[in-house]
Formats: sequence, C-alpha cells, structure tokens
Amino acid sequence: MPPVGLLTESPEYAELPWAKLSGFQVSGWDIAGNAHRAAEDLARVGVLPRDLVDLCGDLRDRLELSMAPGIPDRLDVELAQEASRDRALLKPAQAVEALRQDIRQWQRESNLRRAAVVHLATAERCKSLSDAWQDEAADPLELLQEQSQEISLGLLYGIAAVAEGLPFINFTPAVGPGVPALQGMARRKGVPLLGNDGKTGETLMKSVLAPMFRDRALRVMAWQGYNMLGNKDGAALVEPERRTEKLANKDAVIQNVLGDAPIHTKVGIDFVPSLHDWKTAWDFIHFEGFLGARMSLQFTWQGSDSALAAPLVLDLARIALLAQDRGHAGPLTAAAPFFKNPIGTQEADFHRQMTALRSWLAG
Repeated sequence: MPPVGLLTESPEYAELPWAKLSGFQVSGWDIAGNAHRAAEDLARVGVLPRDLVDLCGDLRDRLELSMAPGIPDRLDVELAQEASRDRALLKPAQAVEALRQDIRQWQRESNLRRAAVVHLATAERCKSLSDAWQDEAADPLELLQEQSQEISLGLLYGIAAVAEGLPFINFTPAVGPGVPALQGMARRKGVPLLGNDGKTGETLMKSVLAPMFRDRALRVMAWQGYNMLGNKDGAALVEPERRTEKLANKDAVIQNVLGDAPIHTKVGIDFVPSLHDWKTAWDFIHFEGFLGARMSLQFTWQGSDSALAAPLVLDLARIALLAQDRGHAGPLTAAAPFFKNPIGTQEADFHRQMTALRSWLAG
C-alpha cells in the first residue's frame, strides 16, 4: 500500500541510506496485550482494512510467539498476565537485566544485525528520582542497585536499550531520555536518544498554528483545548497521576512558541469508550488584532490514534538507526518535529523544527 504518512518515504529523502522497511522484524514486551484482538478491534472500528487483517494472521502469530512479558506498575498487576506479574516483583536492577536478556534473545534468534527500542506504553504514573540521577557522569546501572521499587518503568526500558547499545525512542510522556544520567550513558555508549511524547494530533496543530499568530503579530489571549479519546490510553488518562505529564506537554507548546506574554491556556482530556481508537480534539483560540479588534479561531481534529502514530514509529526507528550510523550519541534534537516535549531543545515551532531536521538529514 502507498506509504502515506511516512516522512522517510518522501521523494525528498529517497537517496538517504534508510534501513529497508521490508527487512524490519518487530517484537517487544507487553503486560496483557493480544495482537489478534487488537487487529480485529481496529478492523471493526474502520481503522484497518478487513482484507489486510485477514492477510496478516500468520505475521501476528509470529509476533505473539516472540513477545516477552513486560514490567507492570505494581498498582496494575491485577491487569497483567502471569509472567508479567512475576516481573513486577523484580528489583529495578533485576528488571533491567531481564529486559537485556530479552533483547539478546531476539537478536540471536532472528539474526538481527541492528535494532532500536521504541517505548510505546501507556502514560505512566509520575515517579520521583533522587538527585543522583541528575548527574550525567553517574552510571544508571549502579544507581539502580540503590533504587527502590518505585521508579519510572520507561527509564528501565531506556537503560536496558542503551546498555545493549541500541537507540532508544520514547514515544510516551515518561521521563526516559530526559534523565541526565541516561543521557550521559548514551553518549558514552555511542547511542542516540529520541523523545519525548509522540506528537500526532492536537499538539501538532498547535505547533503549526501558534507560529502564525506570532509571526503576524496577533496577540493570543486564550487558547483552550479539549480532547476525547476512547482507547486504552484514554482509559489510563482518567487517572490524574497519569494525566499530569501529558497535559503539561500539550499545554507547554503555546508558551514555548508565543513567549511569556499572559495567555490563558488549558487542556482537558476525557475518556469516551465508544470512540475506541478514534480521537477528537476541539480548540478555541481567542486573539486580538489591529486597534483591539477581538477575533477567534476554532478547529476540530478527528483522527485514528494508531494510524497517526504508526508511521511516526517507523520513521523514528529509521532516523535513530541512521543517527547511530552517523556516530551520533545522546539526545537527537533533530527529531524534535515528532515530539510534544523534545529533549535537548525548547524549540516548539513545527516549521523551525522541520528546518532543523532537513538540515540534519542533509548531513
């Protein structure tokens, strides 16, 4: 099928030495998922074509057989399969070692020459870290020995990936690549870090529209947003502890683009089960023009969460592998267009982010 939504398949970048998508093999961790059920659900609600789902049954069988148990939050163990419940009992250092063993097994069994790890889990509950993690010279593997059970799970996956020399891409709001100790480890290991929090819908629109108001010298007085979604992410975001970082990332774009001028900004998220994978965002922008004339702009964004995110995951995997081939280590700021809260930069203007990415891709 046509590669719609894949930046790395654009004619502009056709000459770059991308890893071939036809050679990709996919596996990973999960705590309670089922690829067959997920595919059936996406076909039922009109995201995936039915014939494509039917054709790919064997591929899903292979995926299910290769999956390893993930590490659930201790508060979610009742939702997890038995093997994942067992991993919830591991100490952080033991958990990272188990993840590293999974990576080695996949590489060995599938004869993988190279790989990247993409963190796609549901938004985490906020977890605090000690000051020791703010030191780039610190060794995360040593810090884990003293760490209590309460630690960001995304950070554990990131440490496992970097320790094995694999690029780590954080598509979630979790701290992950934003932690200085992990960044230092990545630089020492020659591993790229990309993140945080994939930008697919409402926030993408904000990062495109906000520069228009700035560059036309129009004064934004209020930017109010409201989101409805119905998948597992939506269900998880009902919890305030999971929602905090997501809302902060969605809201920060306006201030980062428009500066410190007083602007009323607020974002709301509600779980609407019947929407399933489809999400709807409504935004209201109140702004002032010449001689105090007050005007407004409203937009509604409706899209499939999975269809918007999947091509970005493939793009980011290819970009991460290209970055590693080029010898890049640590945060890759050029990947900013893909994220709500890009590490290593405060630039939130999508157009400027894309200019920086094009420059980097050009070498």
